[in-house]
Amino acid sequence: MISHADYLAMLARMQPRATAESPGPAAVRERDLHEQVLAECRLRRWICFHGSMAHATHRTIGEPDFIILRDQGRVILVEGKRPGGKLTPEQLALKIWAETLGHNVAAVYTFQDFIGLL
Repeated sequence: MISHADYLAMLARMQPRATAESPGPAAVRERDLHEQVLAECRLRRWICFHGSMAHATHRTIGEPDFIILRDQGRVILVEGKRPGGKLTPEQLALKIWAETLGHNVAAVYTFQDFIGLL
């Protein structure tokens, strides 16, 4: 018998890797994307939970980079990746699990991708 976590990891390995469909002409650092998303959330006065990129955190393995509490009770779960970046198996497993619970975890590769979610 395998654990639920092992089962999710197995599902993640079986899924195709997420990639950027059109990364655009200029390379974007993941840190820059994170800063743009945080700035937009501040501008809109949304609450944004975001872990440090520079330090190890005590967040859940595979947890999205951003948990954003929007207006009108809406919540957005966002994983920021540089163009061409891929979700880790743990991120993919968490995405699949969240989707089975009715949530969407969006991977964004550019600031325009993030704005498109809104």
